[in-house]
Amino acid sequence: MDKLRELGIQEMVPLPQMVVVGDQSAGKSSVLDSLTGFHFPRNVTLCTRHATEIICRREETKSIVVSIQAVDADEGKAKKFRREASNLNAPEFAKIFSDAAEVMGIKSDPDGPGSAFSRDILRVEISGPNEDHLTVIDVPGMFENETPGLTTKDDIELVKNMVKGYISESRTIILAVVPCNGDIANQKILTYAKEADPDGKRTLGVLTKPDLAVENATKEVVVDLVLGRRRDLQLGYCVVKNRGADDTSSSTEARNSEEKSFFSQSPWTRLPAERVGIPALKTRIQQLLMDRTRNEFPKVRAELSSKLKGKEEDLEGMGQSRSTVDEQRMFVGEVASKFMRIKDQGLDAYYNRNKIFSENTDLKLVTRIREINERFSRVVYEKGHARKFSAQEEDKSADTDAAIKEEDSTKYSSDFGFGESFDRDDLYDNKANFNIPLIGEEDLDGLLAEPYGCAPPSDEDILKYIEHEYMTSRGDELGTFSGEMLPTTFKEQSKKWSPMARAHVSNAILIVHHFIRTVLEKVCPDPDVRTELWTYLLDDLQKRYQRAVDHAEFLLDVEFQGTSMTYNPSFWDKRDRTRRARNESLREQANAELRADRRAVDVDKIETILVMALGNEDPVKTTRQDIHDVLFSYYDIARSRFVDVLCQQVIHHYLLHATDSPLAVLSDTVVLKMSDDQLDSIAGEDMISRERRKKLNADIENLRQALKILRG
Repeated sequence: MDKLRELGIQEMVPLPQMVVVGDQSAGKSSVLDSLTGFHFPRNVTLCTRHATEIICRREETKSIVVSIQAVDADEGKAKKFRREASNLNAPEFAKIFSDAAEVMGIKSDPDGPGSAFSRDILRVEISGPNEDHLTVIDVPGMFENETPGLTTKDDIELVKNMVKGYISESRTIILAVVPCNGDIANQKILTYAKEADPDGKRTLGVLTKPDLAVENATKEVVVDLVLGRRRDLQLGYCVVKNRGADDTSSSTEARNSEEKSFFSQSPWTRLPAERVGIPALKTRIQQLLMDRTRNEFPKVRAELSSKLKGKEEDLEGMGQSRSTVDEQRMFVGEVASKFMRIKDQGLDAYYNRNKIFSENTDLKLVTRIREINERFSRVVYEKGHARKFSAQEEDKSADTDAAIKEEDSTKYSSDFGFGESFDRDDLYDNKANFNIPLIGEEDLDGLLAEPYGCAPPSDEDILKYIEHEYMTSRGDELGTFSGEMLPTTFKEQSKKWSPMARAHVSNAILIVHHFIRTVLEKVCPDPDVRTELWTYLLDDLQKRYQRAVDHAEFLLDVEFQGTSMTYNPSFWDKRDRTRRARNESLREQANAELRADRRAVDVDKIETILVMALGNEDPVKTTRQDIHDVLFSYYDIARSRFVDVLCQQVIHHYLLHATDSPLAVLSDTVVLKMSDDQLDSIAGEDMISRERRKKLNADIENLRQALKILRG
């Protein structure tokens, strides 16, 4: 147990010990003198200003070592303090105590600097062939009144709390020193001992100064206590006679002889020998300490194991050390590696490889992106055109995506329009398996487009619109129409693409951003490091998002500001098939009309009806139909092209798979390029954390050594 105290284990786990307590002038120091043979340097009175731990060991080599266990004192100065002496009565002990008091910050005179008391512990280790194993702790004597210039009310409370702190531990044997010449019933120390040890199972009363009990009544009170007639303490009382105040040089043998002579007189002869005198007291407290230690040994070992596990868990909870640049780079590198691993799993749909995807299904990244891309494509195909094409319902071509029929417009809200307030999901109309996440939206200020709800195509006659545009912008061309007609009508027909595309890209950015933030929170649980790392990454992350937004704007600019062109061979085929399909439909209508009139089928009559239906007699109507057919064919090709390039280039390339995509904002390469200052700013531990880690490491090492000692 003494070796455990050397490790400071008592600060973490209570150890069996004996503490000598009492009021000032109760004779505590004299009892310790007699028990240990160590003469406190009374002339400086500094020994009463702090706790003193006296450890006696039987060893072949004689030595006396004095050290300080810091509580209030500077830890560095306390560790450096170590004094050795060869004689317990040596005059240099006064100087040793004086030097120790200086380290503890105790003032040596009323007008000097410092405090009157300290919570530091002075450890005196006494070894020798004639020493008995004994460890006792002396604490300052309690007092009730201030001494002007020396003690204050705060000092009274400090000593009182120090005493209560020592005796409150369940493994502490309380050696309560009480003078015989005082009112024993009113001794404060017995009151405090009763509070700490209600059953009196670990309190041993020591009655001192019996030579000052001159009245027979007082002597009888002492005798009754020692004989156990007052059973307030189960361990009972012992009575001793210490050296006189002026006796500073008598030997242990002389002291014991004088004490034995004193107790050979009445009424002390009535007391049992095992309760009288220092030798008997020493034997008794040695046995008490041994019994207490033996009984508590398994509990101490179990508590040490439990405390070690707790300290190791606390240290593990702090993560790896981040005191040096190398440690910081390793720490952030591990965060980056974990992030990259989850990112790759999210992109490859390997969701069973990490429980984060089952705990938060919104993190199924590529699945979410594919879903919004498919929904975006469907909405563009179904409602992306401003007006319905006149031939759309008749186009039966199997190789055109325009064959997707319009769904009943009643399923859509007729209130959709520009300038209204929408949610992010309103772009896609019907709700999917998840909603667009808005976590982190504040990080993307200035990047995101407004939400958009897409209205169904208008029922306005597109041919009348085309005719109006043609009539108000035609030139001198003959038999055809101006090259500006296709870009003009296409731009009008696809005017919803821009807000739809911007809203869709913004939604994809929100999904990616939510993924990055959530995964980073998972792989970097330290909130301080995560905050600093996020601050470091955010600016670069915004630039990476901006590249995707800029490319979307580039694609829109190419479609609407450049020349309307296509080299897709299906353009002409689609235009011709549209015309043939319309002519066939008109033939069927004409045939139906003729049959309704119950007339024979007249080919010439049918041709006349077709000429009238196709407007061949009106060049304007013929031209507007030609413009419509070209616009219909080109719009279908451009629509397919635009949906694909937007999803492929902006979403999949710039946002997901590019080497400089937002998902690559944190990687091993990024960490390697961080400067020392950046790493320290991100992952460097603050002073409190460093001190806590240092303390935990020291405690863990001491606890391991303690368990090794107990096992040995």
